Amino acid sequence: MTQPVPVRRVPPIPAGIAALCGILGALPVALFALVAGAFALASQVGVGLLLSAIPLAIAVAVVVGAVLLVLGRSWLVLLVAAVLTLGLVAWALWFGAAEDDPGSVAVLVAGPLLAAVLGSLPGVRAWVAARRAERAARV
Repeated sequence: MTQPVPVRRVPPIPAGIAALCGILGALPVALFALVAGAFALASQVGVGLLLSAIPLAIAVAVVVGAVLLVLGRSWLVLLVAAVLTLGLVAWALWFGAAEDDPGSVAVLVAGPLLAAVLGSLPGVRAWVAARRAERAARV
């Protein structure tokens, strides 16, 4: 019986960049959620608190997805969270956020977009699948 070839523990470079871009792209969303939540708590508006909880939950999902990707457990969590972050950014831009500053639009869109694209590359998905198979073989 042949021994399986060990899989690299270090993630591929695109996976590391995807995790970093995802976290950096989620920072503005998390900051907005915390500020909106503080204003909602100060004015005692329940709807504002709910609306600020959604971006905060998505930002937490991005961080969880980045950790899972770097550990080789899942690439899909980061992809879904990055796409949801892009949806929030697109929604904010649609309603006039940063309309006079194209630089901030590029910064807001670049992080989640790069996280989604790099995190779903075939090499990254193959590495995650190999790490999963190696973990399953050990059990």
